[in-house]
Amino acid sequence: MTPYTNLTDHADQINKPAYLNSIPSCAKLKLIKKHKVLDIACISKSTLHLKMNDGLFPPSIALGDRARAHIEHEVLAVVAAQIQGRNKDEIRSLVSKLVDLRQDLTLGVFA
Repeated sequence: MTPYTNLTDHADQINKPAYLNSIPSCAKLKLIKKHKVLDIACISKSTLHLKMNDGLFPPSIALGDRARAHIEHEVLAVVAAQIQGRNKDEIRSLVSKLVDLRQDLTLGVFA
């Protein structure tokens, strides 16, 4: 029995604006809590906060007075960039683009 292999590898496309714009709006709106972010990124809480302060990880968003969450596709894009071996400047640029794209996530509600 042969192991399952993914024949289509989109690693070279995942951090390009065309790919980011192709993500369905409903997927762009999926929020995840910090414990899931830490599991996905395999980092500690202190490392997460250091990366956010250094612009190497997208900031969380406020859900209320004391609740915060991260946007899943942003977390996955940064992890993919790290897997691809991107340098810190490239990851900062990606994070900046991802945060800028938040303004386009209206689904026509505010447009």
